[in-house]
Amino acid sequence: MRSAIAHVDAWIGDATIDMTNVPTLPDRDYPFREDVYPLSELAISEAPPELAAFLISQAEANGIDLTRDEIVELVCRGEGIPDQRFTVYWPSEAGMHVLVPKRHVVGRA
Repeated sequence: MRSAIAHVDAWIGDATIDMTNVPTLPDRDYPFREDVYPLSELAISEAPPELAAFLISQAEANGIDLTRDEIVELVCRGEGIPDQRFTVYWPSEAGMHVLVPKRHVVGRA
């Protein structure tokens, strides 16, 4: 997992998608990798296929159910590195989305 985590920054999507059906998140802190951020500093972005595949494999490896249309906190564990946590939303009609710091999202309106 170490090499996959090292490339997460490169995998973050280059645009956010208007998704009016996304559940409203409470105004609190949310995880991204080994840090937490206030909701005001985060945006939801579609995960590139490589990141989505990585997160699906990590969910399976850690016994986490990535339920469609529900927001899920995914914890990725690897030997010798801190836990990596992601807030994931996988709508039925679209690809997987991840809550990420706004500075990682380019192409936002």
